[in-house]
Amino acid sequence: MKHLDAYADLVLAKGINVKPQEDLLINAPIDAAPFVEALVKLAYERFNSGTVHVNWNDATISRHKLKHASDQVLGDVPNYILARYDTMLKRGAAVLNISSSLPGAMRDIDPKRLRKASELTAPKVRPFDQKMYNELKWCVVPYPNKAWAKRVYPKLEEDAAYDKLVDAFIYMMHLDEKHPREAWDAAIENLERRRKLLNERNYKALRIRSRETQLEIALPEDHRFVGVLHDHKNGAFLRQMPDYRLYTSPHKYGVEGTLRMTAPLNVRGQFLKPFTVNFEEGRIKQIMTDQKDAIDRLFKVDEGASYLGKIALVGDDSPVANLKTYFSMQMLDANIGCHVAFGQADPKTLHGGNKLNREGLEEAGLNHSRIHVDAIFQSPDLKVYGIDGEGVEELIIDRGAYTGNYT
Repeated sequence: MKHLDAYADLVLAKGINVKPQEDLLINAPIDAAPFVEALVKLAYERFNSGTVHVNWNDATISRHKLKHASDQVLGDVPNYILARYDTMLKRGAAVLNISSSLPGAMRDIDPKRLRKASELTAPKVRPFDQKMYNELKWCVVPYPNKAWAKRVYPKLEEDAAYDKLVDAFIYMMHLDEKHPREAWDAAIENLERRRKLLNERNYKALRIRSRETQLEIALPEDHRFVGVLHDHKNGAFLRQMPDYRLYTSPHKYGVEGTLRMTAPLNVRGQFLKPFTVNFEEGRIKQIMTDQKDAIDRLFKVDEGASYLGKIALVGDDSPVANLKTYFSMQMLDANIGCHVAFGQADPKTLHGGNKLNREGLEEAGLNHSRIHVDAIFQSPDLKVYGIDGEGVEELIIDRGAYTGNYT
């Protein structure tokens, strides 16, 4: 990949913000080995990091286990894996997750097996995941591969598709600019300005309007919009790169109206065509689709799957949006435009939310679910209004672009 060292430098400096003598855990697919090598070299050489730990993974190997292993093996989490989690927590390591899509890796895996594996391993792994999520710096970044590129650009030959995907990465990460770090500083500053304004306004609801979407979203009393930058005692970090979202949680029972998705949904590697949903008192009341069986499976995972857990604003100044490409990876496609998420809400979108248990979060109006699936509703005629306590509208997004004070 072109600009590999520049990408590694940007991720270490602005993504995970690794500090001198701070341990770094890198979770990576084996096809990202060149990127991992660049990261490890720069972490030691330029950032004077602590020990760099590398944990490799491979979707094909995971597929064989999911397809053929017994239930006993499917739920096996060896003690050394739990010990590794515990060690990273005790050492306060920064965690960098590298994501590289492998299209179709889980295509012939029974969804029941995927759920079974999650149900069997979750009781052992979830406590560590939650502590790492709340206590450590962590960041997710993408890395291209040829199979993924061919999925994104199916009309091109494999090498040409890969080159085009790499060029897209270079653009969305500002790696083609003279000073990528400074470009990211400017982007973050603008996003933070908008986030602070949203929180100062303290809207009671959002109103979403387009030709096919007419939606009212009530917001919890103590909600807050979360942006790209997250505070930590060892320095602010980004949860993912790229990230141009400003998001909060809807009130679980406060969503009314019609929502039309404008991009496919990526559900465990299965892509569902856009569909229309009607909400009543927060819950999905009606679904208009020709993929009823697949969509029914999604929303029957648990009770919370039929409610929303996120509303995210994304302007058309997002470099990912400017590429006008669907990347078949949720973390990238979330930057295409405004979207909601079905399922789990983020406790960080509530003031003091990290100190509340599940019952406290639900009482405050946040949804709980085992799933979190983004659904994009961006369109050329999209308007998003903030509604204050007196019912007065303020236009935030007009025809897909931030407007007024949010420009």
